[in-house]
Amino acid sequence: MGYTREPIPDGLTPPMCFCGDPCKVERSAEDDTWRQRYWMCANWAFDPLERAVQIGKLEPPPLCDFEEWIDTEIDPLDKRVHEGVKEINEEIRRRCELRRKEVEAQKQHKEEERRRKAAKCKAEREKKLERARRAKAALEENPDALRKGKWPRCTQ
Repeated sequence: MGYTREPIPDGLTPPMCFCGDPCKVERSAEDDTWRQRYWMCANWAFDPLERAVQIGKLEPPPLCDFEEWIDTEIDPLDKRVHEGVKEINEEIRRRCELRRKEVEAQKQHKEEERRRKAAKCKAEREKKLERARRAKAALEENPDALRKGKWPRCTQ
């Protein structure tokens, strides 16, 4: 999808900017002037990528910073659409935060369950080791303890 210029409004001629070139029409993306049209220098082709803004690798703006507003009020339909988009974004943000908290709670629950299982296995292992130690000690004390009370293997 390429860049498309805004059409010049009917009955208006583009003013000349400070550098002497005719201006182009743009629409504002700011909250307080959303979708209002304004004249700006045609040499101002500064549409930075979001990543460039995040890492601070912005090119310096041109010398001419001409700007003149065409629309002085936000269209009521545009205002309703903008408010609706803001509400939807806030709802999405709220749901994401709620989901993140749920995932974190599930993660903590699983970790606690894993710890309980590990503690139970460790206790059982210790119990079996103690039983084996007692049996070994009894065997060392009396080597015939294994045969005591047993029937002979061969009855003939």
